[in-house]
Amino acid sequence: MSERTTGAGEAPHYDLAVVGAGAVGAFAAYYAVRRDPGRRVAVITHAGRGAGATRLSAGFDTPTGHNPAQRALAARSTALFDELSAGLGDAGRAPVDVRWLVAREHAAALDATMADGGRTRPVTQEQRALLDRMFPGLSHGDDQVLLATAPMTAGRPQWLADRLLDEVLGRPDNVLLEGFRVTEVRRTGGRVELVAADGSRITAAQAVLAPGPWVLDGPVAAAARERGARVKKVVAFHIMTPPPAGAPALVLEDADAFLLPHRPGGHWIFSITSPDWDRGPDEPLAIDTRDRELARDLLARHVPGFLPHLLGGRVFSDCFTPGHLPVVDTVGDGVVMAFGGSGSGYRLAPAMAEDALNLLDGRART
Repeated sequence: MSERTTGAGEAPHYDLAVVGAGAVGAFAAYYAVRRDPGRRVAVITHAGRGAGATRLSAGFDTPTGHNPAQRALAARSTALFDELSAGLGDAGRAPVDVRWLVAREHAAALDATMADGGRTRPVTQEQRALLDRMFPGLSHGDDQVLLATAPMTAGRPQWLADRLLDEVLGRPDNVLLEGFRVTEVRRTGGRVELVAADGSRITAAQAVLAPGPWVLDGPVAAAARERGARVKKVVAFHIMTPPPAGAPALVLEDADAFLLPHRPGGHWIFSITSPDWDRGPDEPLAIDTRDRELARDLLARHVPGFLPHLLGGRVFSDCFTPGHLPVVDTVGDGVVMAFGGSGSGYRLAPAMAEDALNLLDGRART
């Protein structure tokens, strides 16, 4: 292993620098020390742990994908989450029943998205009766159908990222550098040098850059734009009424929206697709009239009984890529970038992190 310092007045040196303390960065750092417990790791964040999408993510994991590559990532992440649960004893994930409202003509296409080979099935009379109790006024058009799948999971992304980072930082010589906004990454003297906005710097043998929604404002901005990356606003409203025990999630598939019981908060999360593109995480972000009108329109059509409870919510930014397929690629000698969860960063983070380390360690990508 290399020495942490290189001499008087020189920058601290590590074996691996991980830029980003969200889900992808936390998994990358955790897997790095699992592979090599002696590897000295610096986790770098310009803010705090999970300050971006990870902190506000609903953590809803539906192992689906709209193309073979995304389905493969989703399936591998599910397996890695299972391994993590066995290793840590708890990965902060709980099963949740899922019901899907989809246009009848799109039902077969929904089946094709299932990464685990599962299939949808029509809801039973008993399941429909439960839905009517859980979602007041539940309605849909004659051209739509309600379907059921096997249970999926609801996680706690921030809790999990903290748990993984605690595992990393509990080892000697590993550090978390907060308030270190990386503006430049360059190869110098056979090492990777990471320079912060205030001129601070460290060096590392290798680096994983997982900047999340800050991808277009940092050292991989040009490479991200070349790959079509864009940042958009993500909105998840709160439905301020307690979810009953056994309440399922309801996915409005054709609207790219879902209602998820959030029992720790005692309310429902209503995630919609905001129309606001090119809204970075450092901009003032708020739920606006367009977002609220979109949410109210969907509820009025499908769950009108929730309308009086639509109060507040979460708003943040995330990085989206063409085809919603994350980018994990080399960006220089000993440097890998991993970004573009496209609203699914938490559920794809284990596979993204594994791919990033495989590139650095010279292993074949799975």
